[in-house]
Amino acid sequence: MGILDEAAQFIEHVADRIENSGWSLCPCGEDHGQARLDAEVPSVLRSDAEFAPKMRATADG
Repeated sequence: MGILDEAAQFIEHVADRIENSGWSLCPCGEDHGQARLDAEVPSVLRSDAEFAPKMRATADG
């Protein structure tokens, strides 16, 4: 497993925590109306995680 695979796993883990454990992008713990942003972030993170193996495949040639 390479660094890009590890990064993809970490990114997926964070996306899961945002969706299932109530993690927020705001570290203060107060609600500032960021719920909509928090709801949109996991799909963006997963898109990034899917990109990592493609980068590895390109690097591997």
